Amino acid sequence: MRRVYLAALIFALACVIGAVCLAAVPYHGARGANPPLVTVVADGKLYQMQSASATVREILAELRIALGPLDRMSPSPETRLADRMVVQVTRVSRRQQVEEVAVPSRLVVLADPQRLAGFTKILSEGREGRVRRSVTIWEKDGQETVRTVSQEQVLVEAEDTVILRGSEGLPSRGGNWRTALRMTATAYDPGPRSCGRYADGTTATGAKAEKGVVATDPRVIPMGTRLYIPGYGFAVAADRGSAIKGMRIDLCYNTYREAIQFGRRKVDVYVVD
Repeated sequence: MRRVYLAALIFALACVIGAVCLAAVPYHGARGANPPLVTVVADGKLYQMQSASATVREILAELRIALGPLDRMSPSPETRLADRMVVQVTRVSRRQQVEEVAVPSRLVVLADPQRLAGFTKILSEGREGRVRRSVTIWEKDGQETVRTVSQEQVLVEAEDTVILRGSEGLPSRGGNWRTALRMTATAYDPGPRSCGRYADGTTATGAKAEKGVVATDPRVIPMGTRLYIPGYGFAVAADRGSAIKGMRIDLCYNTYREAIQFGRRKVDVYVVD
């Protein structure tokens, strides 16, 4: 009897010690333990549950939440579940889109010191342009986050609106106001009567010689500078000549007749950009 009593006492003590040890071990999916309380946020829904799953990946599978190739989640899929853990699933998508957008006309104001303040004259009516763009759009949970332009095609070039305003008596202005250079202008055409027997229809910079191209002294107006000349219009400094020095400018016309009719005169030259 005494031996039976001692055996029963040892068995009871072992059961008590085993129960205490099991209570001290964190939950790892073992049957009978209290599962952790986990909150999952995905697709605009909130799931709160006690799960027997061991990892984040397993609880998502349990909820039948599939991940796309671009989707993001926090914490990582292999993270072991813990009590009061919050799992966040972010849906990420990417799409291509072709769109046409307007390019606004830029306002260029030319200052005329020979005219009183208050005088305004529209020299050139501008117009808006249009471009076609290939756009890559990134979205998170249906909300656009990033938009990048991968390709752009100009359909219609935007044209500046040019306004001449009197500036006599006004202080010097910055901003969009352009002050004129008073220059002596002559004219030429691309042919041999203006450019000599070896004329090939191109300028010193390789550009096509046509109306809108002018020759300047690069020390005064650098090559590539965009200009506006009242009575002539917009122009680009893309040519030079041995006689064009200092405050001289040579305006290209498409025909010899137009060049001769222009002759030689003083003009205001505005540097646009």
